[in-house]
Amino acid sequence: MSSAHVNLALAWRLARRDLRGGIGRLGLFLACLALGVAAVAAVGSVAAAIRAGLDAQGGTVLGGDVEVQLTNRDAGPAERRWLDAQG
Repeated sequence: MSSAHVNLALAWRLARRDLRGGIGRLGLFLACLALGVAAVAAVGSVAAAIRAGLDAQGGTVLGGDVEVQLTNRDAGPAERRWLDAQG
């Protein structure tokens, strides 16, 4: 017997055993399984959206202001013009 056939037979046997206890238990198991799959998909979707947003606007979101400081003197006219030109 192949490994896949043995795994399928085991899964079928466990499902039949679970059905003996009532269909409600199997329904609860399937609901939990669906909820888990949905949670994993939601986390992946949110992570992809955040990644895409950072790729598109990462500089704006994560960028900071620039501060220029001169020690013991004020900026001269040429330096002010250069700073103004830089935005």
